Amino acid sequence: MKTSTRLLVLAVFIVFSCSLFAQTIGVKAGYTLSDLFLEEDGESASEDFSMRSGFHLGPVFEWDINEGAGIETALLLTTKGIKMDESESYEGITYNAKANVNLWYLDIPVYGKLYADVGQTRIYGMAGPYIGIGLSGKTKMEESGGSENFSEEWGIEWGDSEEDDLKRLELGLAVGGGIEVNSFFFEFTSHFGLNNISPQSDYDVIARNRAFMFSLGYKFRK
Repeated sequence: MKTSTRLLVLAVFIVFSCSLFAQTIGVKAGYTLSDLFLEEDGESASEDFSMRSGFHLGPVFEWDINEGAGIETALLLTTKGIKMDESESYEGITYNAKANVNLWYLDIPVYGKLYADVGQTRIYGMAGPYIGIGLSGKTKMEESGGSENFSEEWGIEWGDSEEDDLKRLELGLAVGGGIEVNSFFFEFTSHFGLNNISPQSDYDVIARNRAFMFSLGYKFRK
């Protein structure tokens, strides 16, 4: 069975299981800003990148523990990645180089939540671990200078060998908070990868995803 098929089966199983037992079921979607912490031979290379715009969406499941506390999980299709845009002039000619790395992940966060009700408004904070599973990815590079133009595009190879681009499994920590009014909610969360997703151990490369998510959603009470 292909890895993509296994992941689809896993996603369907998680959604089905959570929908059976969750006290609250919802859906959320929103805007994602992401970048990559990259270190090579002990030196940071992250300053060469800029944040990439993307999105996330998926179902949300929640359980109340007691008054003022609960647990929430979600199954989010999330885009991550980086952008690079550099230019340099030499002998009157401007050379430009652009790169765009687009990564698709299935993120499964598990939050512990603390909240307070103020009238019809619920204010809450949350934190917990998440698992990210790399689904697909693509890199596009463009270079130009004078009359010369070059463009190349290739897919991300997922795996643990030195020939691969990125490890498929990501483990991280997510923190955030939000406001809920009449079943509608708006929240902000930050995702920080904790494990090294680069398989290039021979070159002493460390890579970790970072993402900032702004979400709008709706909850259906069971």
